[in-house]
Amino acid sequence: MGLRDTIRNLRPDSPGRDKCSMELQHRSPRSGCHHNQVAAVQVTEQSLQVWRALPAEIRHDPSMASFQMENERIHGASDDEDEDGYDEVDKKNSSRLQDEPGSSYAGSDFLDIKTRPGDENATDDEATTHSDHEPANGPSNAKSLARRIHHKSKRSKEQRQRDKLWKRGGLLLFWLLAAVVLISVGEKHLLEKTIDVPHGEQGKFFKLLQKPTGDFRLKIHGAFRELSTLDAPENETLSFGFLTVQPQVSTYIGENRSKVFQDVLPAWRLPLLSEEELVRSPAVASNRTYQMTQELSDILTEKESEFRLHIYSDVETDLAIILDYNPLIVNARTGSILAGLILLIFYALLVWELFERTFVAMICSILSVTALACFNDRPNMDEIIQWMDMELLTLLFCMMLLILILTETGVFDYLAVFCFEISGGKIWPMIYSLCLVTCLVSSVLDNMTTVLLLTPVAIRLCEVMQLDPLPVVMGIIVHANIGGALTPIGDPISIIVSTNHFIVDNDVTFPTFVAHTFPGVLLAVIQSCVYLRIFYRNIDALRLNEPKEMSELRREMKVWQRALNAVASCSKDAQLVRGTLQGKVKQLKRTLRRLQKGVGSSEVYTNTLDELKHKYPIKNKTLLLQSAGALTFVIICFFIQSVPHWRTLPLGWVALLGVILLLIILNRDDMEHLMHRIEWTTLLFFAAMFVMMECVERLGIFSCIGELTEHVILSVGKSHRLAMAIFMILWMSALASSILDSIPVAAMMVKLVTSLVAKPSLGLPLQPLIWALTLGASMGGNGTLYGASANVIAAGIAEQHGYKLSFTRYLRTVFPMMLGQITLMTVYLLVAHVIFEWH
Repeated sequence: MGLRDTIRNLRPDSPGRDKCSMELQHRSPRSGCHHNQVAAVQVTEQSLQVWRALPAEIRHDPSMASFQMENERIHGASDDEDEDGYDEVDKKNSSRLQDEPGSSYAGSDFLDIKTRPGDENATDDEATTHSDHEPANGPSNAKSLARRIHHKSKRSKEQRQRDKLWKRGGLLLFWLLAAVVLISVGEKHLLEKTIDVPHGEQGKFFKLLQKPTGDFRLKIHGAFRELSTLDAPENETLSFGFLTVQPQVSTYIGENRSKVFQDVLPAWRLPLLSEEELVRSPAVASNRTYQMTQELSDILTEKESEFRLHIYSDVETDLAIILDYNPLIVNARTGSILAGLILLIFYALLVWELFERTFVAMICSILSVTALACFNDRPNMDEIIQWMDMELLTLLFCMMLLILILTETGVFDYLAVFCFEISGGKIWPMIYSLCLVTCLVSSVLDNMTTVLLLTPVAIRLCEVMQLDPLPVVMGIIVHANIGGALTPIGDPISIIVSTNHFIVDNDVTFPTFVAHTFPGVLLAVIQSCVYLRIFYRNIDALRLNEPKEMSELRREMKVWQRALNAVASCSKDAQLVRGTLQGKVKQLKRTLRRLQKGVGSSEVYTNTLDELKHKYPIKNKTLLLQSAGALTFVIICFFIQSVPHWRTLPLGWVALLGVILLLIILNRDDMEHLMHRIEWTTLLFFAAMFVMMECVERLGIFSCIGELTEHVILSVGKSHRLAMAIFMILWMSALASSILDSIPVAAMMVKLVTSLVAKPSLGLPLQPLIWALTLGASMGGNGTLYGASANVIAAGIAEQHGYKLSFTRYLRTVFPMMLGQITLMTVYLLVAHVIFEWH
């Protein structure tokens, strides 16, 4: 006897009926039966009519068991009649739903939509516009559709060919311009002279044979403090001496035209180290740009005029300096406009993604060198190589090689499984734990090394959890830059600030640095975590591919929702059926939410974890121990060399020593294989971008930013000057670091800060401005994908794994977060140092 006969023979007071009801009620929660059981006495004939109007898949679901049993009890139809009845109802329902385009069942999974001849080649959008009741014209429709598709593909192909021609033509024009300029303009050779400066006010007079015709620059190497005190009062008693450089021009006075020299430009005063430090301290370069005045230009146009430098000091010892004289440089206004255009072209090409980012950086670096050559300021090859920052490139190359060898051990897969275990398989706990670990590691290691170590782990973990790695990679980038601001050794910006001699002399120690930056870093971490949760509030945006179980659950929920919408709520009997359907929909939604948060249940989590541990063990423990030993050596040396008083070896040399040690231990003969896996495009991008940034600085955009910041600060009253200084330095350094590289921005802004503090007339304290610069430049580097070196490295690692992080996606996601962080830093610094005067 079948199941239907068994149910038909049961009665409401039958023990078998109670037993069946209990069995139905104890089904799995997925079925939702225990939420939707309706007593048989409540089911009326009218509600059964509503129930019979539903599709067969809905009627036969366990959650509708009460209606099934009541229908069997009342009607008692035979199997054949019952099936015939069901088929007839289903056919009527299908016919009705297909005839009603506005019905909630339109496009239901229960409908059997037949495909007309010729539709096989239609696109999805075209197929959805067809109706089953349209007259089928057969071959004529197929031919017209084929003609439309062919015309569309032909038009798009022609458009692509035109785009290629335009790009190729534009590049050829650029190449022709650069070739003509660089061939016709030779390298600029500057006057470089070693000068002995006697002590006393008489000093040394140095005649410049080539008179300047426009703005000119002086660069002096000597035992100077890293401080500019151009406007310091002459009568101020200081603990150190000064070297003064005074430009002078000759004029002729009197009837006999006697030649005298007069000071037509302000003096340049450079603070010297103490006499004890003069012998053992290294030379420091300092430069000053003089703008041509109309008075000086009129005098220099005279044929007999002479131009010289009066160099003297107020210390009791002779000095030796190296003088570089650049008689013709780009006008500051013109150069800033050109630099802005070059940066605009650079970011426009990146946003439109017309070329690969490495090729874009190469084009813009050549364009910037060409712009300098147009003003007879073409750099030589030695300068360009120096601009590339070989120490940083060596550091990146060695760390990439070390990470590649570590990858062969399977340690990153193992760490990904470990993170999956400690996060309980939940998505947001995993993301938050990675972000916090990144922030902490970046506070003791530089942020570039941090992303090199943690980005592969994050990508592998996302692949394990079937998530899109790019949002997690962006979170790691952001928190690496935030964590770097916590300590003086966290990133290059903190190192530049904390090692400045003037800042060190003003008692900015390690504990002081951490104490003042910790509240800002904590606020930024909280803000970034909240922002990521809100930005990705739709958890599906984090998924790479939706699991099959989840997609099936969505389909099922959609079917039940359509069935619910098809039942009108005009009567009590219909409400009874709607209540059962609503309970089922709610149960499916709860199950879907559990799956979206991570694994669905503890049993699934345990099974998944066991499977992952079995699938991703440590592959080579011996290689892991050897690689871990070399990496430990490198990290310990990084930490030691980051302390200012312990620094004896550049970080690039430390990484090179670690890699050489590992290769000696391994005795590998597959170096060519390892070299092929190095991200050469990332290294080339860095080299080209460094050249472009140096050319942009030479064009004067950094000095323009510094002058603008100083002008705005000095334009307000003394009572509000500190608040304005904090605001301007914080926001200018943040916005400049987003567009330009944050390292040269920090180097430029630290000079501005020390020069402002060194002017007693302004009365500005040092520490609030230092914290504004550190927090602004570090967090401002989060603004764009090329604002900090760590951003580019992480994007390169992701691309190597097959996940390309585009400039526009990063900008759309992270730039608003950066603005929120800088706003929080503004509030924090103003409250701490303007209201409570923490400094």
